[in-house]
Amino acid sequence: MARVLIIAYTTYAHDGRVKRQAEALSSRGDKVDVICLASGPVSDTNGVTIVGIEIPRYRGGSRTRYLRSYTNFFARAAALAIRRSFSARYDLVIVCTMPDAAILSALPCRLFGSRIVLDIHDTMPELYLDKFEGGRGRLGARLLMAGERLSAWLADRVLAVHDLHAARLRQAGIPAEKIVVVTNGPDPRIFKPNGCAGRPLAVAGDGPFTVVCHGTVTRRLGLVTAIEAMALVRGRLDDVRLRIIGTGDYLSEIKALSRRLNVESVVSFEDPVPIHQLPQKLSASTVGLVPNYSTRATELMLPVKLLEFATLGIPVIAARLRTIEHYFGADAVRYFTPGSSRELAQAIEDLYFNPAQRCALSRCAARVVRELSWPAQSLRYYEAIDTLLDHHKEQLSA
Repeated sequence: MARVLIIAYTTYAHDGRVKRQAEALSSRGDKVDVICLASGPVSDTNGVTIVGIEIPRYRGGSRTRYLRSYTNFFARAAALAIRRSFSARYDLVIVCTMPDAAILSALPCRLFGSRIVLDIHDTMPELYLDKFEGGRGRLGARLLMAGERLSAWLADRVLAVHDLHAARLRQAGIPAEKIVVVTNGPDPRIFKPNGCAGRPLAVAGDGPFTVVCHGTVTRRLGLVTAIEAMALVRGRLDDVRLRIIGTGDYLSEIKALSRRLNVESVVSFEDPVPIHQLPQKLSASTVGLVPNYSTRATELMLPVKLLEFATLGIPVIAARLRTIEHYFGADAVRYFTPGSSRELAQAIEDLYFNPAQRCALSRCAARVVRELSWPAQSLRYYEAIDTLLDHHKEQLSA
């Protein structure tokens, strides 16, 4: 049995990757603590000890406030890690990004003999360039790329979220032997496969045709395209609805756009829910939507929402982006050109009138997502952890 600490600037109940991996280790007998943002009581920890830090999570446009929030959280996380290591050392500390520099909070644990894993959820240089433009943005991205390499050098192992992500990390100079790919396959205890046979084959006129999109509401999510597409289809398809589940720094702009385009009656905004409640929230929807713009960051993303839709048997409309296409063919996802509200409106109309196509997309996507599912990925995850710990034991006994 290993003693494991996970440090993540996130809320445990809303982060499927952190929750899934922590509980996977706990379920096999490891002692797992998670230092994260406090978000009230968590009822379904499945043996994981949650240590919440009471600071608000910042999602805005200020670089200074991002840095202040990160520094505050990870300084306190480091102090907690040291204090807890004095009572019983951790065999392993897993640091989840962002930011990559979060690994600094785990370094004191190395003095107690802990091994360190850096779990890179997103590529910070690309995200920074998307958020902050101009010369300063480019300079910041170069500095973040150097920080990414340094953080990976300080880690004993690096986790990537998909194959193209791993290739990008290798191109940045991170040794291939350090990198293990563990995709964000949904937890089957929460997201239970429910293919076309288990879902009603709704046809036009049966009831509201509901399109759903969930996640952090940022500009790159492409919700402007979704709102504009709703304005285009509203006159032709009276019973089409769009549900947006989530919050973020772009939410007020999206709400304002829905008012300007006079689609408030067919677009609803809903608060995010803990991950274990999400399948119930999504299950009543007809189609899942992934409308991301094409940016440096989004081209490198395999959206978790897409995997969740596919697992639940919900057919997907998605922007044609490189990583999504790498895994999902045109027989599994109804694609449209990123940013094209007309193409998205046409995709909605096509699936509205063609329930058989929706069913075919659902079946094909289910086959793809089975290869990326957590039961398959958990074996990679355990191997990445166990080979690191076994090698450490060999070194200590030598």
